[in-house]
Amino acid sequence: MLLIAVLASLAAVSIHAQSWESLAPILPAPDPFTLNSYDAISAVSMIRRVPALLRISADGSQEIVPVRSARSVWVGFNPDAYEAHQNRYDVELNGEPLNWDSTFIEYDGRMVNLRVLFTYRNQQPVPAVRFRTE
Repeated sequence: MLLIAVLASLAAVSIHAQSWESLAPILPAPDPFTLNSYDAISAVSMIRRVPALLRISADGSQEIVPVRSARSVWVGFNPDAYEAHQNRYDVELNGEPLNWDSTFIEYDGRMVNLRVLFTYRNQQPVPAVRFRTE
């Protein structure tokens, strides 16, 4: 009897997983990378709470960037995006556009890339971007 219950549960999970995949396809990341309004507010709030960020350039050199100001900037409207994601925003750090690919923030005790942190679960990550520092 227990075996039948386990098999029925596994079948239900399998059916649910298949239907979920059809509802949430893997989407390409926005190019250039931008955020919806909710995530823009979250990113700015998160950045304002830290004294500094880490920027790692392509050659591997590291630079500590003090956080003096952070704000979101509306960059446009994407009619092809889901309804709540159509208004797109970027983040300015100290008056300049944030370099999403090379900027890291302390998150959960590690230095994590901001772009990867704000990539949606159903969005294809950019393979050339480091997830965290080692």
